[in-house]
Amino acid sequence: MGQKNKELIVGEPTIEAKVNRLIDREDSKVKAIVTVNIGNSFAIHGIKVVDSKNGLFVQMPQREYEDKGRRMFADIFHPITLDARALITDEVFKAFDAKLNEYQDFADEISEELPFNQSM
Repeated sequence: MGQKNKELIVGEPTIEAKVNRLIDREDSKVKAIVTVNIGNSFAIHGIKVVDSKNGLFVQMPQREYEDKGRRMFADIFHPITLDARALITDEVFKAFDAKLNEYQDFADEISEELPFNQSM
């Protein structure tokens, strides 16, 4: 049993991200909800792409709690190293960009098919 556990953590795992939902509302700072699959062994749900005054960033899933009357948040999952964080962040942004391009291509395709300049 110990040998199997070692196999899970040896080497750099594959990381795949999938955008579950894009959010296109001006009043929302959250722009996407993403799931990340690590090494075909772990799934992390609820990762968010957030738009802030400093630009887009990846926010790990969080739980909310109260401490002395203050609303607090704590990550449910987070990478331990900067390299691991960079791997996850890169994959999330790749998936986000791909999904945005997919929707833009679809929107362009639809707009080409719509007869905007019809006269009656």
